Amino acid sequence: MRFTTPLWLLLLLCLAMPGYSQVAPASKPKGRTCATDQYQELLEQEQPGIKLQQQKAKEAALQYINRQSEGKALRKATTITIPVVFHVLYNTPEQNISDEQIYSQLAVLNADFRRTNEDKINTPSHFAALAGDANIEFCLASTDPNGELSNGITRTQTATTSFSVSNSRIKRSANGGADAWDRDQYLNIWVGNIGDNILGWATFPGVMTSPQNDGVVLHYQTVGAAPYNTTNWQYNRGRTATHEIGHWLGLQHIWGEASASCNDSDDIEDTPNQYKPNYECPSGIMLSCGNGPYGDMWQNYMDYSDDACMNLFTNGQIAYMTAVLNSSRSKLLISVACTGGLRADFETATDTLIQAGETVAFKDKSVGVKPTSWLWEFEGGTPALSTERNPIVTYKAPGKYKVKLTIANSEMSSTETKSQFVEVTSNELVVYPIPASDYILLEQPAHVELKHVELIDRVGKVMLSQEVSTRKAELNTQGLPAGIYFLRISGSTGVETKKITILR
Repeated sequence: MRFTTPLWLLLLLCLAMPGYSQVAPASKPKGRTCATDQYQELLEQEQPGIKLQQQKAKEAALQYINRQSEGKALRKATTITIPVVFHVLYNTPEQNISDEQIYSQLAVLNADFRRTNEDKINTPSHFAALAGDANIEFCLASTDPNGELSNGITRTQTATTSFSVSNSRIKRSANGGADAWDRDQYLNIWVGNIGDNILGWATFPGVMTSPQNDGVVLHYQTVGAAPYNTTNWQYNRGRTATHEIGHWLGLQHIWGEASASCNDSDDIEDTPNQYKPNYECPSGIMLSCGNGPYGDMWQNYMDYSDDACMNLFTNGQIAYMTAVLNSSRSKLLISVACTGGLRADFETATDTLIQAGETVAFKDKSVGVKPTSWLWEFEGGTPALSTERNPIVTYKAPGKYKVKLTIANSEMSSTETKSQFVEVTSNELVVYPIPASDYILLEQPAHVELKHVELIDRVGKVMLSQEVSTRKAELNTQGLPAGIYFLRISGSTGVETKKITILR
């Protein structure tokens, strides 16, 4: 989705530059220090399986790329805008960076991802053809998760003097940090005083079991560009955020996973194989891993070069980031946090597969500007209509039923309809058709599973035997002679016997 950058933001960035004095960083790293890989190891230790989730997200992105390649002639590039919230954590006034510094960072991101950055002229001619416009933009969120108006910036004064990559305290209000906003609606960026000479880190796509950790962390002295970033060092042009958001969109470091090896890769075809990170601002061509004649692409945002030397994403990297936004991060595509819109949505606090006579508790999950009214329509439910925000509904008869929610405020409305959303079963085991011929279908009530099914003839001989681990099952009765049979059905609630007839 494309959204327009707010006019007030453009005006602020175009104001005459104020006078400022540069400050030196509290501690200066020897070179760029990204702790994204280190943070992934921490998450895996805390919740084993995170890396498997990330691998599945990678596979989903590659599948998207393959599908797009097959339909390339029909594709048209569209701009995706990502809503951003900056969580500023400060222990001293200096750490409480200004709104203008954050606006500056947003401008850097939009320039870097759209390749309108002024320093793109520094891309060597031999790499220029590989560089591209990602068609990705960023906006400050205009509403918070509660539907209240927001400027996309939260500020929290903290007693914590320094945050560490060895834990997630910067992301926890209970530990002196700030809680994440809904990761499906926003890109969370935490800004604070980061220790251990770390500039920042990010989470890769696929951190599904810990959404409260998803996002980017930045040292406050890396945010934005001069004159709003007044730190006198090589990381004052806002490229740390560009680098970390590249990780958040699935990109690896350009040299691969190992710190010094020609045997690994970032899995992007148009980035040269590279032995190790490049620091500071290399001069000329840096050869490694047989990547002549042009050598390492140290101008890439995913290397470790200084801010002043980074100036491009490749078309291959862009294709991968776009694929991530259309697969594991696709919910962001329908976020209304940039536009101040309204989008109806709902879920249930209970199972939607129920027995006749049971109830379903519905939960409003709408996003955007806070609605002031709710109108629910429940096919087959009692009540059939409700104006409560989170109603409870009883379903008396078996069937599959539609649910419709319309929300509104004084300026707008939105409707969401989900067909066959609630399935209501009988309270007893159902066997059909009766009489049977070529097959027999068995269906237990909701919450009950079949375990084992036997078909027995009139003299006690077992004609069919089938293990089952679901609520429904089908028995193939082709070839059996006509006659009367007995079904012995073992389930999670006991054993039942049903008499059936097979006709020919």
